[in-house]
Amino acid sequence: MRGILNTVPTGLLVVAVVCLSFGGVVLAVWLIRRYVPATREEFNSEIVAAMLGVLAAFFGLLLAFVVVIQFQNHDDARANVETEADALAAIVRDNQALGAPEADRVRGAVATYVRAVVQDEWPRLRAAGQESPRAAAALDSLYETLQGIEPRTYRARVFYDDSVRQLNIALDARRNRLADGQGGLPAEVAALIIVGAVAILSYATLVGSRSFWFHAIGAGLIAVLISFSLVVLLGLSYPYSGGLEIEPTPLQEGVLAEFTR
Repeated sequence: MRGILNTVPTGLLVVAVVCLSFGGVVLAVWLIRRYVPATREEFNSEIVAAMLGVLAAFFGLLLAFVVVIQFQNHDDARANVETEADALAAIVRDNQALGAPEADRVRGAVATYVRAVVQDEWPRLRAAGQESPRAAAALDSLYETLQGIEPRTYRARVFYDDSVRQLNIALDARRNRLADGQGGLPAEVAALIIVGAVAILSYATLVGSRSFWFHAIGAGLIAVLISFSLVVLLGLSYPYSGGLEIEPTPLQEGVLAEFTR
C-alpha cells in the first residue's frame, strides 16, 4: 500500500478508485437485474432497505471513528516532528552559554544529526517506514558530545542542564516519529472495514427498483463515498508517505535552517 501511495498521485488515485468502484457497482447492478429479474419488481425492497439502513449506520459510525482516529494520529505525528525540531533548536541556543569550543562541538553534532534525518532518514521513512542507521549514529554522537562537556560556571551549568533535558525530549519525539512511520491499520480493523464495505455494497445492489438508473446510481454513489473514504483513510494511515505525507520542514527552519542548505 505504501508503494502505491508513493507512486500514484493522490488525486489520480482517488479518481481511479472512485471510478472503478462506481463502474463495478453499476455493472453488478446490471448483472443482478439481468439474472435475478425479481429485483426489477422491487422484491422485498422494504425489508432489504431497512436492513441496509441499519448496516449503513453501523458501518458509517465505524468508518467515521477510524478516520477521525487516524487523522488525530496523523496530526500527532506532525506534532512529534515539530517537538523534535524545537528541542534541537533549544540545544543549539542553550549551548551558546558554554562558549567556544564546547558550543561549536555541540552545534556541529546537532548539524550532523539534522542532516542525517533530513537527507537519509526521511526518504527511508517515506519508502518503508524505517529509521536511518546514519541518523541513529549521529544521535549517539550528540549524546557523547554533551556527556564530554563540563560547564565551568553556574550560568553555563543552568543552560547545560536544559540542553540535556531538551535532548531527552528530542529522543522521545524521535521514538514516537519512528513508531508513527510504521503506519497502517491493525489487521482486525482493516478486515472489519473491508467486510463492512462489501456487505453494504452487496445489499445496495439488491435493493430493487423499476428504474435501472435509479437503482444503479443509488448503489454507485454509496460505492463512491466508501471508496473515497478508504483512500483518505489509507493516506492518513501512512503519515510519511503519499500525498498527505509530513515533510521535515520544521527541521529546516529557524536555527536549524543553515544545517540543511
